[in-house]
Amino acid sequence: MKERFQLLGAALKHTLSFAGDLVILNLLVIFCSLPVFTIGAAATAGYAGVFRTLRKKETGLLIRAFFQDFRAAFRQATAGWLLQLLAVFLLAGDIWFAVVYSEPDNRFFLIFAIVLGAVLLLAGLWFYPLIARFQNPFGAQLKNAFLMAFAQFPRTLLALLVWVLILGLPAAFFDLFAYFGWFWLLCGVSLPIVLTAKLFRKTLLLEPAPEDAAGED
Repeated sequence: MKERFQLLGAALKHTLSFAGDLVILNLLVIFCSLPVFTIGAAATAGYAGVFRTLRKKETGLLIRAFFQDFRAAFRQATAGWLLQLLAVFLLAGDIWFAVVYSEPDNRFFLIFAIVLGAVLLLAGLWFYPLIARFQNPFGAQLKNAFLMAFAQFPRTLLALLVWVLILGLPAAFFDLFAYFGWFWLLCGVSLPIVLTAKLFRKTLLLEPAPEDAAGED
């Protein structure tokens, strides 16, 4: 009986610790995303912190490690994010041209913009996790992001669904945000990062190191 209580206490302690880390990570990502152009670096730092937890390689205080990851990923992640923003503006211009300016509607530009936007969105789901996990040149990170988006299409689609449900729906429907805004503030960004990391876990080689697994036995 005593052993059961000890196991229950250990599980509860782990759950509370994980929930606390989730809240701290969420606030860090939101805070570092406020300048907007730093959103890519903030997301990458969030993934790096989650990856360390999944691989059981803690590096001290969560806050200190987050800012170290933020600085390390700043150039590549910011360049990728700015490219994404530029692509969004260009595709939005195509859609405006196809729907508003053209008479009748230019279906070619509309379909082209939608398809290309979807491809960029799916690749973006892999781009920041890849920067957080591997050290490669910027061009290689971009290429790998597009390749993984389609090589792992079912997982990519699931990750997109996670982000849409947790982050997209409250942003699209004010009533949801009004009732669940507190949840978004606590883990609306960190939770999809964690779930995405778990979906991509095997592909990104995030299994615990053999020596760590042996130590647990």
